[in-house]
Amino acid sequence: MQEPRAGIEIREVKGPADLAAFLEAAARSQSTNPQWVKPLRNELYRALDAKKSPLSVENDIRCFTAFRDGVPIGRIATIVNHAFLAKYENGIGHFGLIDGIDDAPLFAALLDTAAASLRAAGMRGMQGPYGLTINHECGLLVDGFDAPHVIRTHHAPAYYKTHMESAGCRKAIDLLAATYNPADSRFASRIGALLAKSELGSRLKTYGLSPLNWKTKFPLILALYNDAWQNNWGAVPISLDEGRMISDLMFPVSKPSWIRIAEWCGEPIAIVAQIPDMNEAIADLSGELLPFGWAKLMWRLHVRGPRRTRIPMIGVARKWRGTRTGSLAVSLLLAEAIEQAKRASVVSTEISWMLETNHAILNLVQHLPARRTRRFRIYERTL
Repeated sequence: MQEPRAGIEIREVKGPADLAAFLEAAARSQSTNPQWVKPLRNELYRALDAKKSPLSVENDIRCFTAFRDGVPIGRIATIVNHAFLAKYENGIGHFGLIDGIDDAPLFAALLDTAAASLRAAGMRGMQGPYGLTINHECGLLVDGFDAPHVIRTHHAPAYYKTHMESAGCRKAIDLLAATYNPADSRFASRIGALLAKSELGSRLKTYGLSPLNWKTKFPLILALYNDAWQNNWGAVPISLDEGRMISDLMFPVSKPSWIRIAEWCGEPIAIVAQIPDMNEAIADLSGELLPFGWAKLMWRLHVRGPRRTRIPMIGVARKWRGTRTGSLAVSLLLAEAIEQAKRASVVSTEISWMLETNHAILNLVQHLPARRTRRFRIYERTL
């Protein structure tokens, strides 16, 4: 427990009651944000399960809740990510899950608490915010506050940015989101015409997952992801155990055929994953699936169908990056994603997130055409 400052008391999460206050702090903080969608309670409980969650087993995670007069008004988590430290050897710890009411001293206290926690763990600096790791929700929303809160992305009022920067956080890198209406895109017809003229077309094959091969193919997706993203800024590989957890969470709310792989002469070389925007389906569930939330969620996703989707993965294996074959493979997969969304009457697809330095993918999505709609920022601070 930290000594009160400006009437703020910060306590570490130690048990179920503390975790409930941790969740309540986020809901209170975001209550002025009309776009924010409360995440499902069971998912955060599962991610923070000290005995069963790969995120908690593989990393050192501490969560803190800020109170004023006994009311939870803010929160933050610190993460010592051992895979990150082994790869980069830079002494950087991470912070995430930061939320708070509109109060500058509160954000200063939360960030100071995170800094002290990471300093005590031997870290020399900190980066964030992350949804525990860079492979989950990533960066603070700093532009595009009126855009929808799409699944597995961050959303927050504008004052978060102001208070975090006032507390000494400075930009490390920005991540971008772009949005398009599938019905307006002619990208698929252009790629079809290009394939018809190319000798590569007959040797390039694509396929989607199915409910029957979901578990057997997921290790392939994990391997493609880890390979394609290996040299990206701040990239950390997803372990097999974490991949299984992600697979289990995704399966009930995904459309397997929308996760597509391209092969060249039988070798997997590229992946594009499109997922329904579950936030659209859970916006009125207040984070709860019981007693009837689960049935509503399944009906909205799989019977009525989503009106929004997100593409969180566009990747080319390193061996094929920068080649004509790799570029054509990812373009073909994107074209197929657009056509699938059209057939499902999807009206909006967000591609996120994309590094501001990834000019190849930024140029590609311009031709869909997609317009940039949101910007997220990863901050850093010395300890």
